[in-house]
Amino acid sequence: MSTLSSPVSARELAAGRRRLGEGWLVPRSAGGAAATYWTQSNPSDQGRTTLLVRDESGERDLTPDWDVRTPIHAYGGGAAAGGHGWTCFYDRRSTQVWAGRDGRFAPVTPAGMAYGGFVLLDHRRAVAVREDQPAGRAEPRDCLVVLALDGDNPDGGEILAQGADFYFSPAVSATGWVAWMEYDHPSMPWGTTRIVAASPTGARVVVADAPGVAALYPQWDGDALVFLADESGYWNFHRWADGRVTRLHDHPFDFCEPPWVLGRPPYALLPGASGTTVGCTWWQDGRARLGTLAGGELIALATYGAATVGPATDGASLALLSTETAPTTLTRLDWSTGHHTRIATESDQTLPAAAISRPQTIRWPASDSGEPVYGWYYPPLPAPAGPPPVLVWPHSGPTSYSPATFSLATQFFTGRGIGVFEVNYSGSSTLGRAYRERLDGAWGVADVRDSIDGARHLVERGLADRDRLAIIGSSAGGFTALAALTTTAVFSAGISLYGVADLAALARDTTKFEAHYTESLVAPYPAGRAVYAERSPVGHVDRVRCPVLLLQGALDPVVPPAQARAMDAALRARGVDAELVLYADEGHGFRAAATIEDAHNRILAFLTRVWA
Repeated sequence: MSTLSSPVSARELAAGRRRLGEGWLVPRSAGGAAATYWTQSNPSDQGRTTLLVRDESGERDLTPDWDVRTPIHAYGGGAAAGGHGWTCFYDRRSTQVWAGRDGRFAPVTPAGMAYGGFVLLDHRRAVAVREDQPAGRAEPRDCLVVLALDGDNPDGGEILAQGADFYFSPAVSATGWVAWMEYDHPSMPWGTTRIVAASPTGARVVVADAPGVAALYPQWDGDALVFLADESGYWNFHRWADGRVTRLHDHPFDFCEPPWVLGRPPYALLPGASGTTVGCTWWQDGRARLGTLAGGELIALATYGAATVGPATDGASLALLSTETAPTTLTRLDWSTGHHTRIATESDQTLPAAAISRPQTIRWPASDSGEPVYGWYYPPLPAPAGPPPVLVWPHSGPTSYSPATFSLATQFFTGRGIGVFEVNYSGSSTLGRAYRERLDGAWGVADVRDSIDGARHLVERGLADRDRLAIIGSSAGGFTALAALTTTAVFSAGISLYGVADLAALARDTTKFEAHYTESLVAPYPAGRAVYAERSPVGHVDRVRCPVLLLQGALDPVVPPAQARAMDAALRARGVDAELVLYADEGHGFRAAATIEDAHNRILAFLTRVWA
């Protein structure tokens, strides 16, 4: 390995990994200025999430004594909202909703229930998704509720809708209508979903409900309702008005990502000369386009590695924009002028242009079908004399994707002579429903095959040293990494961060949100026990021929630490060089600076030892 000193240290990486959450804009008041609200977590504060505001008096932390994060559906989302002079949020520490004005907050719900997806209904009420945990081992229950922001809501809020297994993305019209997305087991929110609307009198209308179609993110446009649906194979915009649904365009691009968390609609409705103009982002050729849609015509304004915009307020939106050369920024975007105002950045760490490894598009055929598979290769800098060692990095999810964006973690390795290869294996999102559904019934097969084939492709092109290939992944990516080690001898090292080792245990013990996820990815359970056993890395450690590093949060509710312990014990019993590190205060994903720093130093030390 190269002995070059990277410009990014593990400590700088950890301190610079702020997480920028969604936010909202509050209109300019009479004689005042517009205000910007957003959530942000800081590793230096043990990953606590805070609600920040920037207005005419400057920038300040509204929640110094709270953790504005919700465990709803395991992955959270939509933990705060505001308007009409009110702000409300969910506090993870007290397990209560807090609300108030002028930065003075009081609890407005009993403790013990999870809330998310907040949206203001009027000047004193909010709509939210509520998740109740019944006594014993019964499955949590979802409902949609209305909360009085100036009351104590002793029953947890007035129930607006219940009966579906999951509720997402409530939206409120100026006339008091409420719309939302809902769905039932065994679907996931990118499988089959419904859009439902309710009038102020309680009358219900099912706006969209088609088998095999995921209808998402409703947003009111006057008395009409705009939403995204993928019956064409891609998430395109639709409009419901006068009882009829019309598709607004037909482009072979996804205009949103799968909704793993509760959140605001990822688009803006803007006034136009000939009806509504949609300010939006879409994925084309692996990158995100920012632009507008009007009259079925797309106009691209800019290209990013990843981009998401929020609903419009006074013609402006908050946008999360990511490029190949700089950390992600939260930006106020004025749609009429195109002017960008930076609000916050993911990291204060900057690198000289010459020290930044930029992604190269890699494409290769799937070995079973010949269909294309995609990835991003980040070469080490400066360029080595020969093929370098490479970290093959399948993303988590698995219904997710790796964007072509700047990452301090990537630069941490490329600056030390290690190439990074991010694999958007069959099943990844932003490439249409057909690409995503390649993983149906094939998790542990297609993702593993694509990662192995991609690594071999790099070697054939002279971009990787065949003797110094390692595979690393977190969560579902950790499963892919471990499964690859039991499938091939291509890799000389494997690293799993809170990865799945036992598929049957995952099917039995995971959260309600993912309780049936493996049915579509693997097989029905328990009828398909044999398939689960065949694909579970923990049962095939006799095939592992290289050292393995396991990093795990002790409080992980998604992939419990018992999986990592079982994998470590099985590897050691077979004489495999294995190391397990448990982080006592971490869950599913590492948030504290000390953990992030330690994990990266351990990974680097592990690779240095293996490749010595």
